[in-house]
Amino acid sequence: MKRSLSKIIKWISLILTGILVLLLLLDLALAVGSIYSWTHPEKKQWESTPADYGLDYYAFEIEAENGVLRGWKIAAQTPIAPDAEEWVYTTEYSDKTIVFAPNYDSNRELQDMGGIDYVAELCAAGYNVITFDWTGSGFSDGSKNVFTLDKAEELKAVVSFAAQETKASFIAVQGVGFGCYPAAVAAAECDEVDALLLDSCYEDFETMFFGGFEHWSALNIPPIKETVRLLFPVVSGIKTDEITLADSINRLNGKDVFFIQGEADELFGSADAQHLKTLAAVDNEAKLWLVSDALHLRTRTYDTETYFSKVSDFLTEAYDADHAA
Repeated sequence: MKRSLSKIIKWISLILTGILVLLLLLDLALAVGSIYSWTHPEKKQWESTPADYGLDYYAFEIEAENGVLRGWKIAAQTPIAPDAEEWVYTTEYSDKTIVFAPNYDSNRELQDMGGIDYVAELCAAGYNVITFDWTGSGFSDGSKNVFTLDKAEELKAVVSFAAQETKASFIAVQGVGFGCYPAAVAAAECDEVDALLLDSCYEDFETMFFGGFEHWSALNIPPIKETVRLLFPVVSGIKTDEITLADSINRLNGKDVFFIQGEADELFGSADAQHLKTLAAVDNEAKLWLVSDALHLRTRTYDTETYFSKVSDFLTEAYDADHAA
């Protein structure tokens, strides 16, 4: 009897151990699969080009840290008449350029901001525009797309290209969503950049990502979440606790910065932008526009007219201040 009971206990232990091992392997597989899918998003193709809006432009390619970057250069130009489909270059050369740092799973078309119509507004206001696909998005090389320092290096290469190609005396960088982190780094480290706009930003990657894990994963189960936290640096090649905008904001050294944040941003919230604004205001001209009722990445589409008016006012003031110095 005792021998039979011992065998039963042994088999139960083996079965339980097997179940535990299977659960651990499943947890590991789901965590690794989730991290890989987040760091290798599907490449989005654009739905329209500047030509669809009557804009003259040319496509460019430049070498960067992770491969060839591809994008568009659209010079300042205006329509020949209201609602015209034909545009002409400004009669005087424009020395004002804006470089875009698109969102994580977006591309040079800036779909999160409503598309090329925003570019058209800027061109009509006298700005050259540079927009591109990160590696791992659109038509640029690669499949991996993680918004860390390597993306900042890509953006710095584009800023250098913009300075050489447009010969502009004033360059602004606008980051969108996850593009805000490389935008802040590039603005802090590139002498060519005079002003920074951050639309829908976060302050600290680890707090944002794991604090809002339910937004990023259908597998919001504590064991899987903790396994993702443990394995993320290994699988993605980045240390999440090192990705913070605060460091770059503290290094802007007198450059104007404009934070645009949806007051109802369900992913990043608005507290981070408010705190970063206070950090920026120590040594820089800093502004914050909280867009009432606007959700994540909906600040422009919520009110396009007011959005452009505020962006235009900020850029004009930054340009005037830069040229008065």
